[in-house]
Amino acid sequence: MKNIYMSNIEEYICLFNSKNNIFNDINWIEPIFITMVRAYQNDEKVDIFTNSSYLRSMIIQEYKPNKTYSPIEKIKNRNGLDKISTHLTEIMLKNFSELSPADTKDLKNYLQYLFIELMNNVADHADSSVGGYVMAQYYPTNKKIQFAVADRGIGFLTNLKLKFNIDTEEEAIIKALEKGVTATKQKMYGYEKNAGFGLYAMFEILNITGGKFIIISNDTLLRYENGSFKSKKLESPWKGVVVAFEFDEANINYDMDYFNKNYLWSEIVNDEDEDYF
Repeated sequence: MKNIYMSNIEEYICLFNSKNNIFNDINWIEPIFITMVRAYQNDEKVDIFTNSSYLRSMIIQEYKPNKTYSPIEKIKNRNGLDKISTHLTEIMLKNFSELSPADTKDLKNYLQYLFIELMNNVADHADSSVGGYVMAQYYPTNKKIQFAVADRGIGFLTNLKLKFNIDTEEEAIIKALEKGVTATKQKMYGYEKNAGFGLYAMFEILNITGGKFIIISNDTLLRYENGSFKSKKLESPWKGVVVAFEFDEANINYDMDYFNKNYLWSEIVNDEDEDYF
């Protein structure tokens, strides 16, 4: 029986090759795999067959309201993403009734910010004919949330090599984690429409809260856990991008105002201070 986690997802990407449509003998799956199945299913236009009742219910969209996991939501563009982010956050917050009001507010702000930023990345940069798919789930035993988004687009390297001197998917992923890096060419009020904070903000939030994440772009996987990065070339490449993170309830240490001031807008704040003094 297959137990498919965020921690071993690379072992099962081979299931998405050669128009395979049989996903049997699955004992355990997480949102990262489910979103990949949905993106693969629609991109390859295959009917998925599985003896896993949970996977079957998710891929044929027989979702029933549940406080531990969300439905799979589809992303095509930015329209409606605020609504999706709010819905995912509300479902997740139902599991945190014992948090103080202050911690509940912090968690809500963190999750909504992370959800919307990662969905914006898909809408703006994926160039995926089937869009992207997102899902979140709460695990009461470990008191953690996993969020995943998967698309079947062009990946990081194709997006970023037009603006930066990079040659590999690994270089492109690492570049995308830098503050202010974006592939967008659209301008608004003289500035790039996408400020390039999405993956950078995810990294910083998960870094200060003890979380972990994984990014897959075509033939490369980058994993962040316990304060360090590990990357590998995939024997079975994925077409497009997958981003998933895990966020632990026990590590809600900073409010969103603190994060904005010290991580997102620190240069702006410092510039303003210099102007006054």
